[in-house]
Amino acid sequence: MSLPKVLIFTAVYEGKDYCFQEFLDWSKKLTYPNARHIFIDNSKDLKYFEKLKSMGLDAYHVDRGGSSREALARTQNLARKILLDEGYDYLFSLESDIFCPPNIIEKLMIHQFNVISGLYMLGDKAKGQRVPCITVPHKTEKGTWGTRLLHPEEYMDYFHKGVKDVSAAGMGCCLIYKKVLKDTKFTYLPGHTAHSDVFFFMQVAKKGEIIFVDTDAFCDHKNEKVK
Repeated sequence: MSLPKVLIFTAVYEGKDYCFQEFLDWSKKLTYPNARHIFIDNSKDLKYFEKLKSMGLDAYHVDRGGSSREALARTQNLARKILLDEGYDYLFSLESDIFCPPNIIEKLMIHQFNVISGLYMLGDKAKGQRVPCITVPHKTEKGTWGTRLLHPEEYMDYFHKGVKDVSAAGMGCCLIYKKVLKDTKFTYLPGHTAHSDVFFFMQVAKKGEIIFVDTDAFCDHKNEKVK
């Protein structure tokens, strides 16, 4: 029996070029054998896309639209379309500033969940304002249920604690089964501060999917330029 087909998808634009060559060099170490890696550019013009093509990468370009949030949703939906049209089993969403263990796809796939993410941090490294990129249920003062980021005293409950179910995770290192993508598109709301990943996790949760994070699959998030 053949291994499931995985479409590795990386959204790119010129603003992340500071670590892109390092990311490319690292991505060649990924060990999952039955995968294709595509790069979808959403820069404001075609210059960066032309650079990607000149490097021999499997690259696409989408119009940026009115904002970076719209651009990201368009980028993710093109990856979704390629997955569904070409018969892939999983989408592995991998951001160009996320550096994971080389066997990350195998580590996530072995759990056989429909939506599972690796663990990485968000925020400003220089200021020490880093938080795990996950949210958990939260009851507001009005008695309604929402979600929130972890409090600092909770962090160690989410490091090297195996698989944990959460309200949402990051799309920077996320394995998604085709059934979920068949039922759910990526969306954004004009004027809203949230990105499409927030709405994606909200939608799949409403449809009864449980979202998981493998807290043993820790990734380095190089989301700041080295000065």
